[in-house]
Amino acid sequence: MAYEKLFEPGRIGTMTIKNRGVMAPMGSNLAGNDGNATERQIKYYQARAKGGIGLIVNEYTGVDDVDSLPSVNYYRVAKDHNLAAAEALVDAVHMYDCRIVAQLHHAGSTSNPAYTGRDNIAPSAVPIADGKPVPREMTLEDIKRVQGKFIDAAVRCKKVGYDGVELHGAHGYLLTQFFNGYYNRRTDEYGGSVKNRCRFIAEIIAGIREKLGPKYPILVRMCGDEMTPIEGFFDMEEGIEIAKYLESLGIDAIDISMGSSRNADANCEPFSYKPGWKKHVAKAYKEALSIPVIATNTIKNPDFAEQLLEEGVCDFVAMARSQLADPEFMNKAKAGKADQIRKCIGCLYCRERILGEGLPIRCSVNARTAREVEFPDYDEMVRAAGTGFAAGPKADGAGRRVAVIGAGPAGMEATRVLALRGYAPVIFDKNKEAGGTLNIADKPPLKDKITGLIASMTAELNALGVEWRLGEEATVEKVATIGAAADGTGLAGVVIACGAEPVIPDVPGADGANVVTAEDVITGKAVIGGGAGGADGVAKKVVIIGSGLTGLETAEMLLAGGDKEGKPVEVAIVEMLGQIGPGIFGAILNDEMSRITPYEPELYPGHALVSIQGGADDAGGEAGTVTLEELATGKRFDIEADTVIMAAGIRPRSDVADQFKAAFDKVLVAGDARKGGRIATAVRDGFEAGWIF
Repeated sequence: MAYEKLFEPGRIGTMTIKNRGVMAPMGSNLAGNDGNATERQIKYYQARAKGGIGLIVNEYTGVDDVDSLPSVNYYRVAKDHNLAAAEALVDAVHMYDCRIVAQLHHAGSTSNPAYTGRDNIAPSAVPIADGKPVPREMTLEDIKRVQGKFIDAAVRCKKVGYDGVELHGAHGYLLTQFFNGYYNRRTDEYGGSVKNRCRFIAEIIAGIREKLGPKYPILVRMCGDEMTPIEGFFDMEEGIEIAKYLESLGIDAIDISMGSSRNADANCEPFSYKPGWKKHVAKAYKEALSIPVIATNTIKNPDFAEQLLEEGVCDFVAMARSQLADPEFMNKAKAGKADQIRKCIGCLYCRERILGEGLPIRCSVNARTAREVEFPDYDEMVRAAGTGFAAGPKADGAGRRVAVIGAGPAGMEATRVLALRGYAPVIFDKNKEAGGTLNIADKPPLKDKITGLIASMTAELNALGVEWRLGEEATVEKVATIGAAADGTGLAGVVIACGAEPVIPDVPGADGANVVTAEDVITGKAVIGGGAGGADGVAKKVVIIGSGLTGLETAEMLLAGGDKEGKPVEVAIVEMLGQIGPGIFGAILNDEMSRITPYEPELYPGHALVSIQGGADDAGGEAGTVTLEELATGKRFDIEADTVIMAAGIRPRSDVADQFKAAFDKVLVAGDARKGGRIATAVRDGFEAGWIF
């Protein structure tokens, strides 16, 4: 077997686990308003169990529905009325020889008073963050009451078949608030020393042992290092002291995450973080403890998971977003199909949905995540793939051909689903390599994970034996010929996924020689250099119109790399809306701006481009200007611009779709060809086009 360590059975207390892969807990917002597991939530977890993971630690599981309601769709075992649905979830996972542990949770000061109608409770009257509600300091009566809720919830979990419980002591929730000296300022027996700050959880552990005996597995999740430079937040040294004390209490495993309520990026990292950047922390815990250590480490592929186990970083590898991106991660690794694993790209779309929008979890690269219930025949079709036949009621392609125009993410995903359904898709693209706009998205700094996505999507299509027509621009006449099949299967229709074209604002001077698109700059087709600017050490002046992610990544490339000769470039970023980076999730925006801001670019939010004058091209000439209008005041002014880069968005290539719609009866349009969006939009559009075709 290629991954001997990864597929070696393991034990946590009395629990035997078939391999070393653990699905780390992630909020899903899939539970009902009553806290019960829903069919959608059950199918979501079952898909990961079916995919071969050894242990699932499910999302935070509420023990208290009075003082702890951080979200509306918050999964709970707080009352007996939650039992039946919880049992259904556990049974669905156990069906596939997968163990499941409930992560028992209390929000403390991270609860939402709008949902509870009460003040939050916490060890001390310290808000979780600036501007957040000040909680009420817990009385000794409150402490005993909440401890009882944890213990009662554990009893319910064992009753419905959970293989163990994990006490959630990470990420700024109530147990963490007791661990943390910043939030816990108590002067009684629950504050002060490490032992006192651990007393709250120690009494919960003792209570669970008293009720359920010494053999029922109890895990604790904690942040190995809060990585927060504020007095009272603990570092790795103090974290290990806490973990050693917890071990002395008889817990069965420690589950190491990272970060804090003030540093969530250390827990759920943006794309710029390298896999393994925090492995030294997990290894330090493993060396200090005798109980098994579970740890997250930004694991994107099984090779790295195997490496972590070989290096002795941890006993079990915890994978969170990797399980969203591809629930078949473990099965594919075991079958020697690691190249076909759809890998997480670190875009934080999942986190954006949950924390930014209060919506159910989804994944940019897997349109089926948390929507398994909507596509009931999918697994049957996947199992049949490669056997020479299609299976399931939805597998009705019968070998009929479908032309897919465009090999970007929407086109490739539509092709994959069509092939699973038994169609014979033919995928056209005028470019000689697959990927479409992904081949632009992977060029800015730190975006190599996009390259991996192209590779895995390509491998999936190759495994399905689809017909590629790369370097071949599709025409109506050419597509018509693929319907003249000798076997009489004919052409079933066309999927248009040809992408979009950049928007060029309709302003005077927009067609000048000094105006280029961000796409051309990113791919190297347009080179910033020469001309009037940049001579004699004077920085070239570049104005970027639009501060979406494409505009900001273009700015980052130029600021860090300079012009074609490496000379400095000064950048101004112009945005019509009132803030830079509109619509970009805060964690991604902050991460991007952390690399741009040190260069001190000029930022013009709330400004419109009025006109472009003059400007130097590579042949030389005088520097030009752009005229801007401050929208709030109507004031107009000029700024220097050797080069103007358009990053003002895209518009669908409707002319292509119209040609095919006029020639063929069945034409579906997906991705940017339908409506400009992001990778998540394109993949979802492609999946759905292939599904409903």
